[in-house]
Amino acid sequence: MRVMLGRRGAKAPRGAPPRVDAAWVEDLVRLSLAGLERMYDPTREMLLSVSFEHGHRHRVEDGRRRRVEHLGARYTVMASLGLHDAKRAGYAMTLDPARLLQSGLAQHTEDDIDHLAMALWADTAIDCGVTEEVLPRLLRALDRDLDGVIGRVLAWALTALALHHARAPGDAAVTAAITRLRDLAVNQAFDAQGALFHHFVGGDAFWRSQSLFSTQIYWVYALATVARVMGDAEAGAVAGRAAGRLIALRDPFHGWPWRYDAMRSRVIERYPVYSVHQDAMAPMALHALTDATGRRFGRVHRESLGWLAQNELGVDMVDRDEQVIYRAIRRAFPLNRAAYGLGWAAARAGLPSPVAAQPWALRRNATCRPYHLGWLLHAWAGRLDRLEGD
Repeated sequence: MRVMLGRRGAKAPRGAPPRVDAAWVEDLVRLSLAGLERMYDPTREMLLSVSFEHGHRHRVEDGRRRRVEHLGARYTVMASLGLHDAKRAGYAMTLDPARLLQSGLAQHTEDDIDHLAMALWADTAIDCGVTEEVLPRLLRALDRDLDGVIGRVLAWALTALALHHARAPGDAAVTAAITRLRDLAVNQAFDAQGALFHHFVGGDAFWRSQSLFSTQIYWVYALATVARVMGDAEAGAVAGRAAGRLIALRDPFHGWPWRYDAMRSRVIERYPVYSVHQDAMAPMALHALTDATGRRFGRVHRESLGWLAQNELGVDMVDRDEQVIYRAIRRAFPLNRAAYGLGWAAARAGLPSPVAAQPWALRRNATCRPYHLGWLLHAWAGRLDRLEGD
């Protein structure tokens, strides 16, 4: 059977899974560095996404042709952290992580919690002087009712503040903010029965329980960081339970599903399966858990990375000629919306999701965003030994 992938390519032949070892992952690190160099727009001092959705390479912002907006600035800030990690690990580059952080921060001036948190997080490693500006703005942005704020946003803030505390302890306002966010995560966002995190704190229980993988994995990263920095055993235990449940809910190709029902501890909708979750976000959160608890995840890392080449479409998500990793495998429109709607209705009724994966209805999303390559660097530059063990 021929599986159509849209306008770029057809189904690749299924073969033996790749040997996921240190050399293979280091090739991804080097590809990511080269890809980010090609994404850099010197006139804007920004890293721009690229797309092949129409059969040729073009630069885009947020997956579409549009003017530069806040997501481009945020992606630039995010990638600066990974580039710094790669530079510290000895990889050569022409991009300047500090300059990218400063430029990305300057190009979005609103006090969004996630933008400020990501800038602080990056500067705890890069140390280029933006913390003095960013920290008080972030604390002010957090000084309000946080009901309805997406968990990913609060997890970024908790990570950033905990890492700042590790470098400069003793600030009472920072300690208070860490305690508040940590308690929100452990006592309200985390569903003790389902061992997963709600999408946000407060509001209707059903709606907040419909959560995304990004919220799950960033809370794991944040609480593991708090466990390491603050010696918080409970935070580490919660991060470990959530990580264990997420690992158990992976699909047969070791893909990390996208939508979860936290209360019922199950998957609502598997797609899209994002490459960045496979090669970067899941690994970097599990690395944080290893740092906090000593627990190793070598087998999970190898399986997660292996999805890039051994997946339900039998396609290679890594384009070495273009120096990108394609964004996702997704359901074709409008089946994607129908599948989500049916999964949502089933969750509401307490029934299993009725929508199975059908290869003929799947497509490869042939775009790449710079934060993906930056997160891959953050996960693996200098950490190739994490592939070892079970």
